Order: sequence, then C-alpha cells, then structure tokens
Amino acid sequence: MEIRKIPITNRKDEHILLVSQEKVESNQTTWLEHVTFVHNTLPELNLDDLTFSCEFLGKSITAPVFVGAMTGGTELTKKINVSLAKAAQKYKIPMMVGSQRVILKHPETKSSFSVVRECAPDIPIVGNIGIAQITTSESFKYVQEIIDNIDADAVAIHLNVIQEVIQPEGDNMFSGAIEKIQMLKDQLDVPIVIKETGCGISKEIAQQLFDIGINIIDVSGVGGTSWVAVEFYRAKKYGEVSKRELGKLFWDWGIPTAASILEVKSVVNRPSSIQIIGSGGIRSGIDIAKALRLGANFAALARPFLMVALEGQDSIETFIEQTFRELKITMLLTGSKNIDELKKAPVVISSSLKEWIEERKIEFKRI
Repeated sequence: MEIRKIPITNRKDEHILLVSQEKVESNQTTWLEHVTFVHNTLPELNLDDLTFSCEFLGKSITAPVFVGAMTGGTELTKKINVSLAKAAQKYKIPMMVGSQRVILKHPETKSSFSVVRECAPDIPIVGNIGIAQITTSESFKYVQEIIDNIDADAVAIHLNVIQEVIQPEGDNMFSGAIEKIQMLKDQLDVPIVIKETGCGISKEIAQQLFDIGINIIDVSGVGGTSWVAVEFYRAKKYGEVSKRELGKLFWDWGIPTAASILEVKSVVNRPSSIQIIGSGGIRSGIDIAKALRLGANFAALARPFLMVALEGQDSIETFIEQTFRELKITMLLTGSKNIDELKKAPVVISSSLKEWIEERKIEFKRI
C-alpha cells in the first residue's frame, strides 16, 4: 500500500500518513526495559509444550495479543481494516477498531468498519467512541449504532483529553465523565472497555472506574505513539502556532506503560473479575511477556500492526507468527509452561520503575 500516492483528504488518512511517515514516537520509554526476567537455565520444558491460549469476552483466543485500536472512515482505512481483520480471524486474536464517531455524521463510511466483522466473524471485536462524545451527549442511542455496525462484543471509550485540546479541531468539554460512563454502562448489553490513548491510567482513576463497575481497562501508557506528536504536526501544517508549541511541550506527557499496568493492578481486589490490557509501545513478544508479568491479562499493539498492514497481508501474518514465537521463547527461558506460570516468573525491577513503585506505594511480588 503506497500511502504517499494516495490523496490525503481528511483527518483519518492524515493520521495514517503521519503515524507511518513521521517521528511520532514518545521520547519517553515504556519502562518495560526496567523489568528483567531471571533467566531459567534448566526450564525442563519443550518449546512445543508451551501454550498461551486464553479467553476474552467469552470467546477462545490463540494468544493474549490484540490488534489495537487504529482507524476507519475512508477507503484507505477500509483496506487496512480488511487486511488486519483477515489476519486476526486467521490467528484467532481480538481486534479493536478505531474511533467510529465518523459514521454518525457520515453514514456512507460505515462499511470501512463493518468489513471487520465480515472478515472476522468469530473473534472478539471491540467498537470505539471518544470520551468527548460521551460527556456531551444527552442520549446514547448512537452508541448502540456503532455497536451494531460491527456486531461488537464490547465498546471502548477512549480517553484522549490531551490530544483533543491540542488538535486543531478538538473538543474541550470533559466534565461529568464518570457519571456519563455509568449511565451508558447501565444501558448497554455489552461490556465497556476504558482505554487511554498513550498517556496511561493511574490507580486513582482505575479505582473510580472499578467503583462504577468497569472491569476492562486498556492502560495505553507512554512509550509508543504520541498522539500529541501527531497533532503537533497537524497544528504545524495548519499554522496553529499556539497548539504547535503546546504539542512540543506535552509530547511525552503521561505515565509510562509499565508503571500504568502496576498502577491499575494495584487496586484490583478481585483479580478474576478485572481484565487489564497492557498497551503503549508494546513492540515484541518480550514486551508482551513483561506486560503480562506486571499484571496485564492481555497486550495490544497498534502502530506495529499498521506498519505491516501497509506492506501487505503476508507481512501481517509474518509479524504475528514472529511475535508469537518471541513470546513462546520468553516463556521457555523463564520456565513458564503457560501464562499463569509466566505471571509468577521471578523478575528484577530497577531504575525509574523501582522508584515509581516505592513513591506510589504499590505492592508488587517480584518472586
């Protein structure tokens, strides 16, 4: 898919271009590099005996790996969604779609999302709408519309406050969010996933969400794509000097992914009823293993999937197989026959992450 040869006529395609072509990664890391597994020299396991299959939203999946939320709304993004959905179906892993807000004003774009379910009839699929839309809505009928659009198993509400305030055409109204989320939860027949968009979630916010019955959180911490960076480039393009400077200043704002997983996990009193998705700069099977060890139930990758989707179907499948292989080898080298054992593998926590744990008084079993 030669993206530079495609006319970029709207924000969705512009985001794809910027994420794939510009430096939009955070300058801050995920802090997963501060987590070191204690090597098991004699694992007493065979590689082929290891398993990481599990369940999400009542459906069996091959691995605790998601295609993270990305895009939709244009012909280009429709092609990307088709490719990703076909791969997700083949390997039986969940997929989250990008924000479906666009279909509310432009119903003609519905097929750019609905193709996901058409290409992936059996996997868990998660819809997507922004917190700015939820907080300013008196009625939530449209949420059912986006769920029906892809026959979603759950719907994500993405928290992108910093992106909105820097985006040239962004929203600025976010008050009453917790009350509105609870109201929406009471009206839906599918679970709500609360997901950040690159700034992480703290234990205080996690507690508020758990208190109103939200039990799936996607931390999306600092260390991967910075949506502030993306909006910096857009503000620069459109001559928005103030927002361009704000983009520079807040480029790395937030909680690193490793710290955010620990934050959210620290308030979980009933682990079996809470599910944490670790995302934000997850780039390899080792990263996935570390996220799981810190307390995540699953890991989601977005930009890596986008980059291989732009190369073609074979590249997506090669990437998934390589990622699975990396995760399995990491499990072998920690003596972990399955994910439950991996979550108990001994680790050493160092540097900034160790300081964060101490400062925030977070309990974490290293061994």
